[in-house]
Amino acid sequence: MKIASNKIKDIVRFFKDELEEIYDAGELETMIRYCVEEFCGIRSFSILRNAEDTVSESELLRFNFAVKDLKKEKPLQYVLGKADFYGLKFIVNENVLIPRPETEELVQLVISDLRSSFDLNDLTVLDIGTGSGCIPITIKHKLPSVDLYAMDISESALDIAEKNAVLNEASVNFFRDDILDPDYLRGAGNYDVITSNPPYIRISEKNSMHPNVLDYEPHLALFVENDDALLFYRKIAEYAKKKLKPGGMIYFEINAALGPETKLLIEENGFKNVILIKDINNKNRILRGRL
Repeated sequence: MKIASNKIKDIVRFFKDELEEIYDAGELETMIRYCVEEFCGIRSFSILRNAEDTVSESELLRFNFAVKDLKKEKPLQYVLGKADFYGLKFIVNENVLIPRPETEELVQLVISDLRSSFDLNDLTVLDIGTGSGCIPITIKHKLPSVDLYAMDISESALDIAEKNAVLNEASVNFFRDDILDPDYLRGAGNYDVITSNPPYIRISEKNSMHPNVLDYEPHLALFVENDDALLFYRKIAEYAKKKLKPGGMIYFEINAALGPETKLLIEENGFKNVILIKDINNKNRILRGRL
């Protein structure tokens, strides 16, 4: 089936006819709005106001491809190649996780704490497992005087992160490193703050996840083995003990089901004032501690 014409109203009807059995009405409205804005450059799009507008043949082709991908439950952000995060735009593909609202809450906390507790003109922050670079780039965008570093094991992810830094005019020092390999780890120096949203979903939790995550997002950035679910937190905490300056802070996004266990692990590694912070859904999602 093809779109009946190049009018917006027929494109909208095509989206609904092809996708209404997969997505609810609210999701479809969002998908249509984002696609029209991205493909046609129509901001503040309204189906009623723009119904009779027409699109070019190349734009029409993009809509057709988008519907094909969405029928396969490919995430909208991957279809568009971009995701919104903290008021900024980030390039995304299957090599990086799609930035999520929970991570925005982590970034908001870090920015707030840095403003209130540190000298921003003499401050160095490291993000571990940076993926798209959304955490360090956002911090740098909001706090330009802070020195930002970010590591990831994936060259493909680092390539995306570097493009996002250019896109958002944020100077971040990216480098490849493996937090699980102590013989390889180097880092750039000592830091005042370390942030991380590491892999934390247990293999046993796969069955509860939506196919659009399992089929498209990078498993390297998502999953850990059931018998060592806190592997990355332990390794990062050990690294942080060597790399954080006295009084330095560590911030994690965590598995909500393992809040107390993660807190105990960080405390056992010498961190003080370790607290769990609930997200907007009242789940343990952020952990903060001081060395």
